[in-house]
Amino acid sequence: SIDENLATFNARATQIAEGAIVGEEGTPAPATPEPTPIPNLIDLTTDPNAQLARAWSQVLALRSGDEFTIIATQEQVGAFIIDTLQLYGMQSTVRGGSAAIGAAQIRIDLALVDQEGNFGAGTVSFQPTLDELGRLHLNPQPAQFGGLDLPAELLPLIGDAVYTALTGARNDAQSRVTLTRLTLENGIMELSGIVR
Repeated sequence: SIDENLATFNARATQIAEGAIVGEEGTPAPATPEPTPIPNLIDLTTDPNAQLARAWSQVLALRSGDEFTIIATQEQVGAFIIDTLQLYGMQSTVRGGSAAIGAAQIRIDLALVDQEGNFGAGTVSFQPTLDELGRLHLNPQPAQFGGLDLPAELLPLIGDAVYTALTGARNDAQSRVTLTRLTLENGIMELSGIVR
């Protein structure tokens, strides 16, 4: 009886050591599942020199129906927004700036020169949300420009630049993606979607 129990114990110990754990009915226990890899993950946070423009180029090269995820720092998002504003013709007005990401918001801080040559600063904040169809709504907060005489098109162009940072295009009609998730926390932007 002791020999039989010892033999059973040794056999069970061998199975456990080999990873072939057997359940009560003699069937193998389910294996621990491997984590599912995120399809088309572009994590810019691993390289401070990586650019959001390049990430969007990679996403827009994917096939229709492909899923993607982009993760970027607030520094990368800010550089993209400032570069985009300057590409939109605001290089004489927007001299620099940065973005701050947190509490589901993006705040853009700008170094500006107004139409009379006065230097100053401006701040614009957005609280982006997704509707049930995956369309992005920026939900702007009140902008502060400290009395600078700025071009009328500046504020709409800031919105376009932020929209481009979040979707790869200036507006929903031009966008080739549908977002499924958007997170803006602790200096990190993380968004996922599907290529249309």
